[in-house]
Amino acid sequence: MFETFIAWVQENADLMGGLGTLCALTMFLFTNGRTMYERWTAKKRGEGLSSASLPGLGFVDAAPPAPEYGGRTAVAVMPFKEMGALPDHFAEGLMDDLIADLQAAKFATPAKRATEKLAADGMAPHEVARELGTSFVLEGSIRMQDNRYRITVQLLDRTSATLWSDRINMTGDDVMAIQEAAARKIADAITALSKGESPDETGETAKGGDAKPSAYRTQSEALAARFSPKSRLVALLLAFFVGYFGVHRFYVGRWLTGILYIITFGLFGIGWLLDILFILFGAQTDSKGRFIRIWLPDGPHTASS
Repeated sequence: MFETFIAWVQENADLMGGLGTLCALTMFLFTNGRTMYERWTAKKRGEGLSSASLPGLGFVDAAPPAPEYGGRTAVAVMPFKEMGALPDHFAEGLMDDLIADLQAAKFATPAKRATEKLAADGMAPHEVARELGTSFVLEGSIRMQDNRYRITVQLLDRTSATLWSDRINMTGDDVMAIQEAAARKIADAITALSKGESPDETGETAKGGDAKPSAYRTQSEALAARFSPKSRLVALLLAFFVGYFGVHRFYVGRWLTGILYIITFGLFGIGWLLDILFILFGAQTDSKGRFIRIWLPDGPHTASS
């Protein structure tokens, strides 16, 4: 029976090779079509896109990798909703001041242009956090009566749960001073929350709650957060020796294509060879879209670009 199978493979080698190549190219285009389209449209607009902002190389059961913020906690500041008549560009100026204060407090913030686009698309807070790879989303509204301003803000996590909200009342005619004071108060409150403290009504802070570090303590922690915790060395060895059966894909949590590899013998060998190359060059991703670049996660963290 085994000899019959070998003979059949030899007779149909050209057909199997053609099918394997066709499957591999189809899956590559299906996975990376968005990447190529975004690069093409960005080039037409005269913009550049970093590899961190684009989907990773791999097959269909891997999510796009989250943007990298250098180990800092990222907060997406959404455009404030203007309710009623306000001075020109008041909400935009408040957003700029708030981003600057958060950056000064060692937080990371996505580009203002990116959050404005997602807000215009009507994305929910948890969708914004997933799209931009942030830990938190800040949104709010602004109202004005006479020379009194009321700024309502809320901080949400990736599940759209409200972690903190407040009403900030300001009075005066100096628009820039009001923007600066409100931005500083909001940034101070977020900083307190990140340290496990909770702002009270007077703006002071009280201890309590679980600590949420605003930055990783070591380079190893930052690498482990940014890249997959799976060993690149183990993935490479599994791919090299038993990649025909998709064992390396099961190892990194990509069960769908792991099963497909079992059925098709590593996409007739083409997908197997591509995976070895992707792992070697650090372009393979796990099931959560994180690049597999750390050779030995439990030892020295060494990542290559």
